[in-house]
Amino acid sequence: MPGWNVRESAQTPRRVHAHSVARRDTYGADVRGRMAGTAPPAATRGLSGRRTAAILLLTAAVAMLVLASGCATSHSRAEQFGKTFYLDGAGNWGFGASEVPEGLMAAGYAGDVEIYIWTTSFMPLVDQLNFGAAKIRALALADKIKRYRRAHPDTEINIIALSAGTGVATWAIESLAEGVRIHNLILLGSSLSHDYDMSKALQHMTGKVYVYYSPNDTVLQTVKLVGTIDGKRGVDSAGAVGLKAPPGYEHRVVNVAWSREWLRYGWTGAHTDCTSVQFVRHEIARHVVPEERQRLRSAAHSESDAAMAAEFQ
Repeated sequence: MPGWNVRESAQTPRRVHAHSVARRDTYGADVRGRMAGTAPPAATRGLSGRRTAAILLLTAAVAMLVLASGCATSHSRAEQFGKTFYLDGAGNWGFGASEVPEGLMAAGYAGDVEIYIWTTSFMPLVDQLNFGAAKIRALALADKIKRYRRAHPDTEINIIALSAGTGVATWAIESLAEGVRIHNLILLGSSLSHDYDMSKALQHMTGKVYVYYSPNDTVLQTVKLVGTIDGKRGVDSAGAVGLKAPPGYEHRVVNVAWSREWLRYGWTGAHTDCTSVQFVRHEIARHVVPEERQRLRSAAHSESDAAMAAEFQ
């Protein structure tokens, strides 16, 4: 994930552990040798310990490279079938980071899902009001999109964003070069102002902007006081009342209000549970997964359900 190398971080304790194990093993052999009267000279013992530690570290490094290579190959293979970026909200608390990819995959999505981290802190208020940093991270995302599009000119690119991440996603799309376009933009609990002008972003899109909003979102009531991600105070967020479509683009801004029917999929109308696996799978994925693949997935599930029903008869 951009900004945080999980694989490196996960391996750090293992390298330290491997080194400490080597030291313990060498120390144990040394003590046993002394007791038996066969311990090697001190200089040799030190050299042997260092050599053992070096071998273990080298082995661990090779294993890490093999693992990274495998992940990169899988990542590259998935990118051939499309790309979806997901942006969490301010503070990067991980809402949707695992649920969105899982929900899309369950719906039959074969493309790559990349979690794009744009935040500079773990404090939502800091990220919400740090417009300069958010704009810089938007430019970096635009560059990622450009590079992906150059490598894969015929696949679809979609973006799903939550809360303040919707502002960064929108600015990234606005920053794309002429001729570079994404397909759909899905805004969840958006803290952009409800009258934000989406016309510039839509010029770099082939599809639509889908806005999922809820008047029951208490977080966005606070945003009304402190300020939206685009710097307005005292106004409603798009995630609370929907997004006003710019003139001429009415058919390309789709506002979807929360209703009780979404409860069965885990969206209660609160700020972040619209990223639940089931809601992503049954609703959000419709804007990302190609229709033909959705039909195939649905048919497969129907056949599976029928087979299970027959088995219990």
